[in-house]
Amino acid sequence: MSDVSVDIIKNRSGEAPDLPSGANLSGVSTAATLQVTNLNPTHINASGVTTATTFSGSLKSTGTPTLGLGVTINSSGINISGVATAGIVSATTLYGDGSNLTGVAMSIAPISYNPDVNDVDIEVQDVGIGITFTQLIKAGSGNVTLRLVGAAGTVVQNFGVGSSVTINQNRVTLNGVPNLEGNTVYHLSYPSGAFTNTGGDVSYVGTAYTFDTRSLQSSLFSVGWDSGGLGGRNTNDVSVSSPIQVPGHWTSLMQSGSESNQANAGIKTGYELFTWGYNNRGNLGLNQGPSQIAYVSSPIQIPGNWLRVAQGREHKMGGIKTDNTLWMWGNNERGDLGQNNNVKYSSPVQVPGTSWEQLSTNTMATMCIRTDNTMWVWGQSTVGILGLSQNGAEYSSPVQLPGTNWKEINIGQTVAMATKTDGTVWTWGSNAYGQMGINDRTQYSSPKQIPGTNWKRVVNGGGESAGVKTDGTLWTWGRNNNGQLGHNSRTDYSSPVQIPGTNWSRVNSTSYHMGAIKTDGTCWMWGTGGQGMLGQNDNVDRSSPVQVPGTTWIDAMPITYATLFLKNA
Repeated sequence: MSDVSVDIIKNRSGEAPDLPSGANLSGVSTAATLQVTNLNPTHINASGVTTATTFSGSLKSTGTPTLGLGVTINSSGINISGVATAGIVSATTLYGDGSNLTGVAMSIAPISYNPDVNDVDIEVQDVGIGITFTQLIKAGSGNVTLRLVGAAGTVVQNFGVGSSVTINQNRVTLNGVPNLEGNTVYHLSYPSGAFTNTGGDVSYVGTAYTFDTRSLQSSLFSVGWDSGGLGGRNTNDVSVSSPIQVPGHWTSLMQSGSESNQANAGIKTGYELFTWGYNNRGNLGLNQGPSQIAYVSSPIQIPGNWLRVAQGREHKMGGIKTDNTLWMWGNNERGDLGQNNNVKYSSPVQVPGTSWEQLSTNTMATMCIRTDNTMWVWGQSTVGILGLSQNGAEYSSPVQLPGTNWKEINIGQTVAMATKTDGTVWTWGSNAYGQMGINDRTQYSSPKQIPGTNWKRVVNGGGESAGVKTDGTLWTWGRNNNGQLGHNSRTDYSSPVQIPGTNWSRVNSTSYHMGAIKTDGTCWMWGTGGQGMLGQNDNVDRSSPVQVPGTTWIDAMPITYATLFLKNA
């Protein structure tokens, strides 16, 4: 028999045909369903039915059944010899556990970048750096790195993909991006394997690219009392209650922390460092002691290319240059300049090492975090401020605090607070007002965790503390005698209490007042209003946030009896 009529197969009232030996079924290659009961596997050529979507029925024979030359059916399935199977990726359904399938998984590729590859003139505030991918992903391993291109690849920030990166389905966002500088080229690197598909068997191949920020025209303003020229307004012992501009274009102010009542500092566009105010211990870094120059009422430049600067309460400063070297100057009674001595310096001297990234200093101690996320401390450990599980000891050279995932440090008068790359906050030192935020008033000489894992920034002035979380909420705690916690009361709190709102981006503090910036560019102040330091054109205390006129503010830095502001002109 050479062929079988299609009608014979279709018109059997549902009864499957019993096909004779030698039947050729190649003519039914477009059949949607081939339903048979008995195929004699020795003589039937079934090669023409490959387009059938369903093959049902039974293959009955004795011994090993076969379907044409080269086709064998056994307990493991169907084996077709001589047929290339690598291209069978168009099948809508594959059966089995897939353990031997290769080349059928979708690759992970970006749909969009923020900022875009080689983008120029991007805004430096709230950049929201991240990537949107073609499919759902999860964290792999490695660090995303943000570097300065114009400063020999200086690391600005490392983002651990398992801790400081948020993944929302197919969207990656880097957490805790520092304030970017204007008119600067940045290099962003995503390593291979940083992200995988949700099954974990396909990794992102990685990418690296640059983007350029817009040239900032930020302006510096000051308000309040400018004893010793602290306002930088070329006046002395004058109080103003509304912000007055200080000439120049600025990118950042000194590190928030121990309140300053001696001298101030800021960095202008082009990595230029300027200082002004009292020069009691040569703390302006101008290579002149107080006998030569008592104070400066207008900013004066310190040579070099600088990324960050911090001011300590007791007549000293420190700064990090674009090459990640650390320099300090001024008072050194407790060895807190890190020079292995107690000699004061009126111009910057280098602390050994070339991998310093972030620092803070106060009356008695200095702390700095390196690019490998280790923390180093030196100075006097009064009230356990060094976090080394001891009180009173002095170190005039850096000593490592345990841990390798520190991110940012902030020292108040007697309390240290630091964030880690996993979003946690740790604190140690004096706790008389509950300023450690751990629901007690016990002094600790080693780090204790404040509850929560989504902290972005924390600060401490004296007995009061504040922090912003990654969800845009603002929290304050500690001493509240001047209403400086912003809760419309003068009640102390030993645990964080939220200030209304979910769009806060930055906060700074002193013992007298606080200042914070929202994502809409508004600036809010509260606490002691004496000397006009809240910028409200009066001298009235406020125990709840009040807005400073304007909507383009970048930073608010409370200092003793005054406030410095940065505004995007």
